[in-house]
Amino acid sequence: MSSADIAARVVKNLESEDFRLLKVFASGLKHHEALTLDQLVSFSKLHVDVVTYRMKRLQGMGLINKGNRGPALLTAGLDAFALKLLAVRNIISGMGKPIGVGKESDVYEAVNERQQELALKFFRIGRISFRQASRKRGFSSKEVENLHHWLLVNVSAAKKEFDVLTRLKSTGMKIPVPVYRSMHCIVMNRVEGIRLPNVKELEHPRLVLRSILANTAIAYKNNVIHSDLSEYNVLVQIKTGEICIIDWPQAVPSNHPNAKSLLRRDVFNIVRFFNKKFSLRINPEDTLNEIINNLQHWTSIAKGLRA
Repeated sequence: MSSADIAARVVKNLESEDFRLLKVFASGLKHHEALTLDQLVSFSKLHVDVVTYRMKRLQGMGLINKGNRGPALLTAGLDAFALKLLAVRNIISGMGKPIGVGKESDVYEAVNERQQELALKFFRIGRISFRQASRKRGFSSKEVENLHHWLLVNVSAAKKEFDVLTRLKSTGMKIPVPVYRSMHCIVMNRVEGIRLPNVKELEHPRLVLRSILANTAIAYKNNVIHSDLSEYNVLVQIKTGEICIIDWPQAVPSNHPNAKSLLRRDVFNIVRFFNKKFSLRINPEDTLNEIINNLQHWTSIAKGLRA
């Protein structure tokens, strides 16, 4: 069972004192790898007996683990806090099945009170470290430090992607529309489509490629380079050919020292894939130069594709 599944199973059973302690852990991530009993009492403003009882509950739920330095938050604990926060703020009313599991994220279906379909993206950078830690009953100091590091990395990655998506959502680009961020979890609109590597045939592959490149040009015009673009970061609807470019946590501004080389890699990756899979003969170098030197042309293409 994944940490998100564990969190979803127990989140409805979290009582106010449980949630308060999870909030203490989550709020203290930036400055504390683990917390002592005295710190928990001080930060939560709960009686020591209440804290002791609640810590046993949270540990029994699989949300925290007791290490040499004191109790530490597990991935499932951060998941549970994020989900509880989303529920309290009426962002979501329920979480469903997984949509996709990748190396660095898990995406789940969700709905809000109006039954609108949403997607929850939990960042899982450092997943192997999480698994190693979760097999143990207690943490060594090194393991606490390692897990704490990756939790912070995931919160930072979620914030970065949410900020990029928020910046690009008004450009008309084909990207997930961000709704809300809760720690290491981003709530987005539900996007339909199949990842390009899983597509067997496309009726108009050249048009699909042009759409991807046009959206890359729009991002570049708005000072954003994906910097990790490949066939694995593009969803396509087979019937319509409509695309959506996903996974933006590694995006960089166009004034980044390596901006041109990162843009080059993005363009070459996607053009080479289409050339190989769909027997196109697109010159990636010429395409890159067109994007850099003729942005207006590509943004006009994008507008035409949206019309």
